[in-house]
Amino acid sequence: MTLGEHIDGRTGARYIYRDERDRDGRTTTMSEALYEQVFDETSAPMAVYDPEPDRFSSVNDAYADTLGYDRETLEERSLRDIATADAGTLSTAVRRALDGHSEVVEVELVDGSGRIREVTLELRPISDETGTRLLSTVRTVDDAEIRPARSPTEERLQVALAGTDTGVWEWDVASDEVIWTESMERLFGLDPGTFEGTFGAFARRVHPDDIPRLQDAVEAVLESGELFEAEYRIRRVDGQQRWVHARGELHGSGEDGRMVGIMTDISNRKEHEDALRTQERQYRQLVERLPNAHYTIDEDWRFTFCDEALAERLGRPVEEVEGKLLWDLVPEAKGTVVERSFERVMETGVPVNFDYQYESGDYWVAVQAYPYDDGIAAVSTDISDREEALRRILDAVPVVLYRFDSNGVFKEARGEMLRKLGLEQSDLIGENIFDAYADNERVIAAARRALDGESFRYTVTLGDITLETHYTPLYSDGEVTGVIGVSMDVTELQRQRKRMEFFNSILRHDVLNGMTVIKMRAELLADELDGHQAQYAQTILDWCETTTDVTQRVRQVIETLSTPDEKHQLEAVDVSRILQRKCRELENAYPGTAFETTVPDDVHVGADELLAEVLGNVLTNSIEHNDTDSLRVETTVDVDPETVRIRIADNGQGIDDDRKESVFHRGETSHAKESGSGFGLFFVDVMIEKYGGEVRVEDSDAGGACFVIELSRASAFE
Repeated sequence: MTLGEHIDGRTGARYIYRDERDRDGRTTTMSEALYEQVFDETSAPMAVYDPEPDRFSSVNDAYADTLGYDRETLEERSLRDIATADAGTLSTAVRRALDGHSEVVEVELVDGSGRIREVTLELRPISDETGTRLLSTVRTVDDAEIRPARSPTEERLQVALAGTDTGVWEWDVASDEVIWTESMERLFGLDPGTFEGTFGAFARRVHPDDIPRLQDAVEAVLESGELFEAEYRIRRVDGQQRWVHARGELHGSGEDGRMVGIMTDISNRKEHEDALRTQERQYRQLVERLPNAHYTIDEDWRFTFCDEALAERLGRPVEEVEGKLLWDLVPEAKGTVVERSFERVMETGVPVNFDYQYESGDYWVAVQAYPYDDGIAAVSTDISDREEALRRILDAVPVVLYRFDSNGVFKEARGEMLRKLGLEQSDLIGENIFDAYADNERVIAAARRALDGESFRYTVTLGDITLETHYTPLYSDGEVTGVIGVSMDVTELQRQRKRMEFFNSILRHDVLNGMTVIKMRAELLADELDGHQAQYAQTILDWCETTTDVTQRVRQVIETLSTPDEKHQLEAVDVSRILQRKCRELENAYPGTAFETTVPDDVHVGADELLAEVLGNVLTNSIEHNDTDSLRVETTVDVDPETVRIRIADNGQGIDDDRKESVFHRGETSHAKESGSGFGLFFVDVMIEKYGGEVRVEDSDAGGACFVIELSRASAFE
């Protein structure tokens, strides 16, 4: 059976068979003389292919003519040299033939003129004493299958189309034949195989307004041979209008060539672009109406957009701003918070807000900067009036607000206290704090602490004025670049503290000493007397105890209030042990009251030795101002990383909403059962404030009152 018998001439269908062995089961061999005679004289296209060194060793004229080569040229080439890029099938056939199997395979080979020729290739192993070679015959499948060889660009296009919604087209310019793939027909809403196959049929489906532009593009390609590329609208069979992008390459020259290309539906992209243009137009119209300056800057610091407000601020028309470097138009901003903030936005993609004062000193802006493309978008608001109003307020406030740099040079100074100190702004700005206050060691030491990065309060006396000063360091890239100081006149407060210290000494020496003498005499009388007289003596003793206790608490409050904050030292206090001990003591003293305590161990807070008195006052308050029958007091502690929250709740009569704040005032009592001076809760409020915490009253779940105390957790001491 020959290869021709396997081709159906009517339908063009091809059937490929493979012979394993010859009729006797042996690999075919020929004598050299017979081989040469048959090889030279036969009209059948034949060639001998030598796998080593991978080339044709002999080719007859018929074989060379079939592939469009002369014998000498073809004998210098290998099968891979004349195969198309997709040579996998051919390589497999060669490998199987060398293994001893006859192979018949359809492949695409490039003929001598550079065109692709689809052929049927038979490979049969032949052997002699030197080894195994392949005897090859070739037959053209159909002359109509001859077409131009694919260029590298076409091969890349075929790969790129895999899995995409893109069509492939081919146009023979001379014959006007147009070939579309099925995916191309789908783009136009056509059923597979229904496209008419002419350029005119394609042109009728292009939007009339786009025909001139498309025609110019095609003519330019035919004249220059450059790559064809165009975007235009097409009209589908179902009436839809779609945008497409077409690319193609001309093979051959001018009107004798063929164009091969792809077409992609870009309607979604066009709709998105139209929406963006509409948004951009609306945004620009909106921005132009806003009083704030809006602009965008790229990664090279060039203005890519500028509105009229910014252009007016810079004293230039918009066209002279867009495209210019920021540092060329605002050179004084380089190296300032402007550059640092914009760089942070570009590097991190996180928006920043900052204020900037122009070099003139009379112009302030608040800037909001956002990431935008590879640069930033910014909104700049003129806050000069606001800053001027703030300056006027600061100038009227009885404080001094000032700033000095890392060298100690004053950069700003404001506040009504300057006048009280006999100073003007010009007396400080530009001066060095270490020179101006060289004779005041306290001021010098505090300035050095602040420049070392410490934030703190301290008091200093200048002349007859005592100032309390709060220093806050300023940082840039982890380095202290300056210090802000706020100084307040506390002269009168100091006088009041001295008065309280005087009253405290009276309480300590006169009142408490007097109560000690009275108590001693009353104890003697109580031992000597009996009956009503003994009861009177005991009453004197009870009041001595109460008066002494109250006096001690008053002394504690006075000492706390008269101690400056920077001198009031807090330490880690075990609040768990205090609450557990206080609840046990009260449970023994009030057996009719139920105590429920949920307090974890080893919870420490920032306080002092008076915390036990503070918590004892709150716990006792819940008992003394309620009927103890069926009274229940529940104490819980919640802990988070920074705060310890103590809740002391009861099921008593509660506290009205309009009195929940006033119960901490001097002279007020807490619960509905009115008795006592109310000093205990006043003491609680004063001490909790000194600890930097908060205390408040809420309604308990049981209908009574719940005292909530929040203190800073002293985790560093645990």
